[in-house]
Amino acid sequence: MYKRIKGKKFGRETDQRKAFMRSLAANLILREKIKTTKVRAKETAKAVERLITVAKSNNLAAIRSLAAALPVDAAQKLIKDIGPRFAARNGGYTRVIKLGQRVKDGSQIAIVEFVQKAEKVVVAKGKAQKGKKGAVKVDKKPTKVEKEKSDKAPETSKVDK
Repeated sequence: MYKRIKGKKFGRETDQRKAFMRSLAANLILREKIKTTKVRAKETAKAVERLITVAKSNNLAAIRSLAAALPVDAAQKLIKDIGPRFAARNGGYTRVIKLGQRVKDGSQIAIVEFVQKAEKVVVAKGKAQKGKKGAVKVDKKPTKVEKEKSDKAPETSKVDK
């Protein structure tokens, strides 16, 4: 009887397949972009999208289920960085870009990556004041005046010999 079984087997047994998908998902989370075959990429994207949806809730049950499904460093990054990044988004966290065929065996190659890139966060120098969120700010492009200052050669002091 047909049971609507979903997912690919990749020519592996159950425990090997679970470990394989776990490693692909962890690598995608840690590196935020991986290059693999098209079929593997689609399965990885599907698995990671489910994990991101769980991470967005950021409660104890979500933390424990992610810790059971992924290595520790990948689960922490998912909860602290990737979950809040996609908090306002309702699905569609990854994209699969097809690259063409591999020369060696002719298999279809694809890139899996997150839709939104991580923002650079720079900690400001000095003490943080109470009640203000001035300790952390987003890195911005230098203004015209700052560029002119940096283009000038620094003044050197004369040293007695």
